[in-house]
Amino acid sequence: MSKEISDGDLMDVAADPEQARRLHKALRTLAGNPNVTGPLKDMAREVLNGRLGMREALDSDAWRGAVGDRMAELRRIDQQMTPEERAAVRERAERWFEQQEQQQEEERDQPDTREGRHGHDAAPADPRDIPPAYRPPTRRD
Repeated sequence: MSKEISDGDLMDVAADPEQARRLHKALRTLAGNPNVTGPLKDMAREVLNGRLGMREALDSDAWRGAVGDRMAELRRIDQQMTPEERAAVRERAERWFEQQEQQQEEERDQPDTREGRHGHDAAPADPRDIPPAYRPPTRRD
């Protein structure tokens, strides 16, 4: 992979630096998630590598189609879930959001020393760290 864009490169579509940081993190999650395939993953990688601008990606029919396809897939998964599975997903989502808040607080207190990076937005190493809305429940959850 060539040099990755920074949070600042996303300021043309972000309202503030925090939103740019979250967008950067989301792109890294999409690009690194083994459960995301096809155009959505490809476009996230293209934006991260600087070969495609975020605004250009958002305006493209391919991006909208890929997001729409993923949303339809998530809707199908949701419709097939039992009430118990929904409750487990809800609980997992609540834990994930709590972890994200805690992580953001910790990250604000620690300056990043890596060159050319704004840090705080490394992709999750474990697929179970991916937000529940982006993946179906597994037996390990």
